[in-house]
Amino acid sequence: MDPDPLRCRPRGRAVRVLFLSPVVPWPLHSGGRIRTYELLRGLTQTDPRPQVHLHCVLDPEPQQEPRFEPESLVHAFQEHTRSAAPLTLRLNSPPPVRWFHSDSLRRFLNDDARWEDWDLVHLDELLLLPYLPPELPLPLVVHHHKLDVDHAEALGQKGSICSRWRQLEQAACARTQHHIVCGHEDAQRLAERHEHIRPHVVPCGADTHKFQPDGRQPVAGRLLFLGSLDYEPNIRALEGFVPQLHAARARDPRLHLQIVGARPDSRILNLLGDGIELEQNVPDVRPFLGAAEALVAPLEVGGGSRIKICEALAAGCPVLASPCAAEGLDLVPGEHLIVVSDSNGWPDALVGLIQAPATARATALEGRERICAQHHWPDLAARLAAAWGRCLQNPTEKPVPP
Repeated sequence: MDPDPLRCRPRGRAVRVLFLSPVVPWPLHSGGRIRTYELLRGLTQTDPRPQVHLHCVLDPEPQQEPRFEPESLVHAFQEHTRSAAPLTLRLNSPPPVRWFHSDSLRRFLNDDARWEDWDLVHLDELLLLPYLPPELPLPLVVHHHKLDVDHAEALGQKGSICSRWRQLEQAACARTQHHIVCGHEDAQRLAERHEHIRPHVVPCGADTHKFQPDGRQPVAGRLLFLGSLDYEPNIRALEGFVPQLHAARARDPRLHLQIVGARPDSRILNLLGDGIELEQNVPDVRPFLGAAEALVAPLEVGGGSRIKICEALAAGCPVLASPCAAEGLDLVPGEHLIVVSDSNGWPDALVGLIQAPATARATALEGRERICAQHHWPDLAARLAAAWGRCLQNPTEKPVPP
């Protein structure tokens, strides 16, 4: 067996990966984009460095920020425009499949792709599976930023939508054993449903050089929420958290919440006032982390807060999180962060924070040490490269039927 599967022998060249993403990993205003961007950036530091050929579906809205510059990240880059999905796809697929549909990408994969130019296909979201030709001549790895089946069920989406996600997940697991997930909990859930697969865990992380604890000047009682404000799990989290905040403010009025994010839904706007303020479209979240007494992550659905937690701890900002928000991270409650297990326990946790801020700051410093040791992006990118390598060790291996 080749001891270094990421270096294709006998020619000694690095592995060539066709990397398919439903979005351009830029600008970095969502957890999925940050994760993809940082993993690609981390791969540039691996040895041997994979040759990544990145194909993305364009966002229909023009970028207001500096344009994506792929030259420093990938070997080759190609954009594909979105287009209306065909009727069969609209009827038989989950909504995101049609939202991110691209005739250009479909034609490329089914008519124009020169498969001999690559050694491996990396699918960066399950929703892109219908694009692949029925007979794929290369090993396939599927990256689950979240488990879409579980996510849809937790949001209470219609049974027909959940069923379509289950069918898509089943199809993906029938095509390949190799799946990337964000945490051991997701790995266990996926493996319980599909016993023949091999989940590879690549957690979320932080840029520990960019996010530093130097110069923190927290404002007494200031709580910070970071996230996309049109994302349903974030909206629900804030709707559930605000009444708990008001209960805590009745005991200590110094407590107040700063919401930082983009594209606020009307339900977010309705929460503002009485100790709650909004900052939109900020260019850099670090000043807000430096001024916060703590980051709050009260999510009950979804895992989008994991990167925010890692970045906050890397910046030395204490974190109060629900068990769901902190899932998939190698962090110990009470040692690296404060986990609020009961949704009605937030008032006590918030008042305890402001009454003993030194204790929370001590956990944040321990948390930063753990993030540096276990959740530094280049190290996580090396895990992704290792997963690709394990897939390449058996390029003709077929999944065992469930």
